Amino acid sequence: MSNVVSLLPRTGEDVQSNLDNLVTFYKKNSPFKSKDSFDWAGLYWDVKGICKTQARKAGYEQYIYFNRDNQKAVNVKTSRKEMRPFHHAELSNVLKCHITAIQIESQKDVGTLQIWVNAYRYLDNVLSQTNKKIAELSTNDFRLAELDAEKRLAASTFYRIGSKLEGICKFINRMKLAKYKIIFRKTAKRGKTHTNSDTKIDSASIDERAKKLPSKYSLICVATLSNTDLKGDDALFQAIVEIMFATGFRFDEVISLDVDCLYEREIEERNVLTGKLEIFNVHEIRYKAKKGGGYSSKTVVDCLVPILVKGLQTAIDLLSPVRNCIEQLEEKEYDFFPELDFQHEIPASEACRLLAWSSNSNFQTFLRKRNITINARVVEGAQGKPIKVATISPIDVKGVTAALASQSIKELWSVVKNTTVADKLHRMIFVTQHQRHHALKSTEAWKFTLITHTQISDYISGRPELGVKSIFERRNLVYEDTPIRLTSHQFRHFLSTMLELCDTVSEIEVARYFGRKYIGDNEAYDHTNKAKVVMDHAHNIIASSGISSEQAKEASILFTLVDREEAIDTIDDLTTTLTTAIGLCKHDYNDSPCGKHYACLRGCAEYYRVKGREKEIHEVKRIFEQQKLHVEAAKDSVEEKYHNANNWLASHEELLNGCKIALDIEGNDSIAVGERVQVFPEGKTKCEAI
Repeated sequence: MSNVVSLLPRTGEDVQSNLDNLVTFYKKNSPFKSKDSFDWAGLYWDVKGICKTQARKAGYEQYIYFNRDNQKAVNVKTSRKEMRPFHHAELSNVLKCHITAIQIESQKDVGTLQIWVNAYRYLDNVLSQTNKKIAELSTNDFRLAELDAEKRLAASTFYRIGSKLEGICKFINRMKLAKYKIIFRKTAKRGKTHTNSDTKIDSASIDERAKKLPSKYSLICVATLSNTDLKGDDALFQAIVEIMFATGFRFDEVISLDVDCLYEREIEERNVLTGKLEIFNVHEIRYKAKKGGGYSSKTVVDCLVPILVKGLQTAIDLLSPVRNCIEQLEEKEYDFFPELDFQHEIPASEACRLLAWSSNSNFQTFLRKRNITINARVVEGAQGKPIKVATISPIDVKGVTAALASQSIKELWSVVKNTTVADKLHRMIFVTQHQRHHALKSTEAWKFTLITHTQISDYISGRPELGVKSIFERRNLVYEDTPIRLTSHQFRHFLSTMLELCDTVSEIEVARYFGRKYIGDNEAYDHTNKAKVVMDHAHNIIASSGISSEQAKEASILFTLVDREEAIDTIDDLTTTLTTAIGLCKHDYNDSPCGKHYACLRGCAEYYRVKGREKEIHEVKRIFEQQKLHVEAAKDSVEEKYHNANNWLASHEELLNGCKIALDIEGNDSIAVGERVQVFPEGKTKCEAI
C-alpha cells in the first residue's frame, strides 16, 4: 500500500467517480475552509484575508457568490435573501472545485474568481434546459453558453467570458469529468491593441484626450488650493492630491505609504567629461507597486519635492492621533472613554450625557449591539419612590471597545500587510477610523480602516447626482461656469506624458519609474502630440536624408501630422523617387533599372502627379497632342490594313487615355492644389527592365 500523499485528485475511466473524488479532495484541501463560516454547499463564501485585495478595499467585506443567473440586466445584483443555487447541482460542485484549484495554484483577487462564476452561470443556463449530466457535456453546450453571453454582454466582457468558458472546458477535460473530450475554442477575438488617439485632430479624439489628462485650469485650481489654508478633512484630501501630483502614484500606492517613505540618498557618479567623481543627494520615495512590481522606489525631481514634503507632512500630522491609538493598543489597552472615570456602575443616562451622545436610547442600542451588559437597578426617585434605572459598568464598556479595537487592528493588518512596506499598521500614514471623515455620522473610534477611493473621489470630483459637491464647487473654482473635476488617475497620465517628452529617458525607464510590469503599458499613458514632436525634429530628419531642396519642401508639408516612423518612411520614398518631366516615379531603381520610363502614362501604379505643377501639365499636354496625331495616323494604317496596325493603334490609344486621366486631376475639386496623387491606383507596375 502506497503512503505517498496525493497532491491532485486521481482520475480514472469512471467519470462519476472522478467527480466524486474531485469534490472530496477539494473539500478537504480548500484554502477557504479556514473561515469559521465556511460551508461547501453555501451560496456564498467569505474570502476576506484569503484572496488578494486592493488597499482601498481593505475595510470591505469580500464574498464569492455561487447563486444562479438572475436573468436581469448587467450589473443588477440580487439580495442574499433572493439568491437561488445553480439549476445544476453537479455543475455547482465543479465550479467550486475549479475556484478552489485556481486559488491553490496562486492567490487571486475576488473579482478574478467571480468572473469564473459568471462564466459557469451561462453554462448552467444551458444545462437547465437539457437536464444533462456533467458526463454528457458536449461542445455544443459550450457554444450555446457562449452565444447566450454574446447576446447579453458588451464585446470586451464577452471576450473575457469566452476565455473563461474555454478554461472551463480544459478543466473538465483535464479532470476527466466528461465521457468524451470536449473541443471548444472561443469565437470572440481580442480587439486590436488600443492606440492613442492624440495624433488625430477630430473632435472625438480631442475629447478622449481631455478625459485622461488634467486640464491647465484644473492644475491651476489644484495649485490654488495648495496655497490655501485648508482645515480638517479638506487639508487631508488635498495632501493626497499633492502626493499623487508629485509622484504619479496610483491611489492604492498612496494610501499604503509608510511614515518614513521619503528619504535622501547620496549618489556618486563619474563625470564623463572631467573624469571626476561627483557626489550629490536625491530624494527618493519607497512604496509597494500595485501591479506586481513589489517593493520599489523612485526618485522625486527637485522641483516637486516641496509639494511632496508638504503633502506627506500634512497627512502625517492630521492622522497622528489614529496611529498613536493603534500603537498604544498594540502595546497595552487604550481608553476610548476617559470621560467615564468611574470604578462603579453609573446610570446609562449619565454616561450618555458625559459622552454627549445623541440620545439615551441610541446610546443603549449601541451598547446592546456590542454585547455590553445593561443592568436594571432600583434606586430611590426624586419623591422617595423606588424607580428602575438602566446602569452600566464603565470598566465593561472600556474593555469591550478595547477588545473590538484590537480585533479590528488584527483583521485590517492581515489584509493590508502585503500591500505596504510598513512593518506595522501604526506605521502607515493613511490608516484612519471608521466614519472619522463622514460629514454627518460620528466616528467609530475602535474600528480601523484606510482612506477610501470614494472619499478622495468626492473631494476632487463630487457626485452631482447625489448632491455631493467637490472642493472646487465648494470653493467656487470654476472655468467658464463649469466646475472643475478631476480623477485620481489623471496625475499619473500627466506625469507619464511629461516623461515621454524627455528624449533621454528610455521606455523601460518610464515603465520602471511608474511601477509597470510591461513596457507596452506606457502607450496608454503617452498623450504627447506626435505631430509637434516630429516637427521639432523635422530639420534633423530631412537634413540626414540627402533629398533635394524641392523634396524637402514637400516633406515639410506632408509630415505635419504623422509620427517619426512615418516621416522617415516617406523620406525614404522620396530618396528613391525619380522626378520626370511628367511627374514622379516611385520605382526603386536600386532594386531594378527602369526599362520603360516612357510607359508611366500607360497605367503604371508607381506614377504620381502633383496637382497644379505647371511643368508637368505642359509636358503631359504636349504628349497628349502628339498622341492624338499618332492615333489618327494609326487609324489610317488600320484602314489600309497594314500588318500589326491594330496593335499600334491600341498602344497609342492607351497612352492617349493615360494622358487624359493624368490631366483630369486638375479638374478634380476633391484634390487640393499641391497634393501628390497616385494617377493609376489600380494600375500595374510597368517598370520592369527590358
